Amino acid sequence: MESKNRNICAVLVTYNRLALLKECLAALEKNENVAHIVIVNNKSTDGTADYLATLSADKFIIKNSDENLGGAGGFAHGMVMAYEQTDDQYFWIMDDDTIPNSDAAHQLLDKAALLKDDFGFLCSNVRWMDGTSCNMPMPAFEWPDKINDGLVSVSQGTFVSVFLTREIVKQYGVPTQELFIWGDDTEYTIRVSQAKSSYFVIDSVVVHKTPNNLTDITIFNDSKDRINRYFYLYRNLIYISKLYKGKGATIKLTIRHILYAFSTLGKAKDSRFKRAGAILKGTFTGLGFNPQIRRVD
Repeated sequence: MESKNRNICAVLVTYNRLALLKECLAALEKNENVAHIVIVNNKSTDGTADYLATLSADKFIIKNSDENLGGAGGFAHGMVMAYEQTDDQYFWIMDDDTIPNSDAAHQLLDKAALLKDDFGFLCSNVRWMDGTSCNMPMPAFEWPDKINDGLVSVSQGTFVSVFLTREIVKQYGVPTQELFIWGDDTEYTIRVSQAKSSYFVIDSVVVHKTPNNLTDITIFNDSKDRINRYFYLYRNLIYISKLYKGKGATIKLTIRHILYAFSTLGKAKDSRFKRAGAILKGTFTGLGFNPQIRRVD
């Protein structure tokens, strides 16, 4: 079924990255059909709230949260706001350090029209600042079926740049706020792609403008002040496994986590017991973690 309008509502979550947020918004201004922009400010302390107060109320829908909701909570609230406070047909989910090319939205809209809005989600071709690929989505079994149309079938993606129809959000809800950080985009895009075919759009290019490529950072070598965050990673991995892979796979993953925690005692650079504890606490909490999926009215 084709859309009633072609308007896009971008949904951003931001936390203490005002300069990047401004760059993201400037890039969005160059993209067609972006009628509204929802911004959830996760209690930033760098002047973000003051800056947001200067933006036009006609286009920008702002939530200055009294607490840090995490990426998951921010996107959950932002998508509900987009659904309830606009009539836009499409929601474009992105991080505050996502810098879309000037035709990124055009390419997404073009493929949405080609598919007649019959898709779960679309995701952009994400690049590091040096031009190399990053945040690659997981290819689906039938990945090459629409390759001649510039589309690769995928089973999951990241919220660096995900494009959804209003109808998908109505049917499948919003990201699970309780995940807080890590895995909320994985769970949500799997949820959607299991119901409808989803695609990587080769020609929709965005830059993930992080200071450096962080692929080598793990719980073994991350800074001490970030160790507690890994609780959410290991809890959420178990939760997602329970939802989508079943009991057997979850038992195997639990065992892998336990072994990984013990290896941390021998390999981590410091705070070894704290690092191992974050893995174990997250893993065992995940076994009993069953948040409810939030729906929109």
